[in-house]
Amino acid sequence: MESKIKFYESESQKFQPSKHFISRIQEMENKSSYGAKLSLKWTEILNQTLINETYPVIHPIGQETFSLYAEFPTGVFEYALDIDGAISFIKENNFKPVKVSPSSIINSVDQGNINKDPNKIKPNHKNPVMVLQSHYLTDNKPYCINGNHRIFEAYRNNDKQIEIFVFKDLEFVPFFYDILSKAAYFFEIDYTNVVSNKRDFIKNEQGAFAYDL
Repeated sequence: MESKIKFYESESQKFQPSKHFISRIQEMENKSSYGAKLSLKWTEILNQTLINETYPVIHPIGQETFSLYAEFPTGVFEYALDIDGAISFIKENNFKPVKVSPSSIINSVDQGNINKDPNKIKPNHKNPVMVLQSHYLTDNKPYCINGNHRIFEAYRNNDKQIEIFVFKDLEFVPFFYDILSKAAYFFEIDYTNVVSNKRDFIKNEQGAFAYDL
């Protein structure tokens, strides 16, 4: 199975966040009065909050982070996730793992980007197996952000169960490493709500995630 990681890594370096935001903001503005209202707020956020944000984010040495890539008409964007921060969040909020069969979760692993040579694998069990599932980031499919080798090995060994932590839609927002990643995720939800005339995950007809930044 061929991985697209190298392609994503290369293309994400060329991504221009402001170009992406402006393009979608214009779509929102022209879609409805609700969209026009949000376009003003997101323009304000872009010009005041995000203008000085570094992209791509600089991953700190000694801290475990994960890059999750999203393809847009404007290019490939890198979402930065703080894996070390995620484990702290799990402990602080007393999240519990679920037990699943490896065969049911193997598709969350990018097998084209996994080292299958046991002699070259460096075990790292410091952080638990974590899987994200989001309508806006993973096409509502599970995606492993930590523990790919453990899932793969459990699957290859025909283990009956493996413990994983699953985080859906808004549950993993605290894992975003930088403001731009969080803003881009909230922006996609608002954008989708405007163009599809939905109000997913918001409290009222005029609400939006733009007001939560």
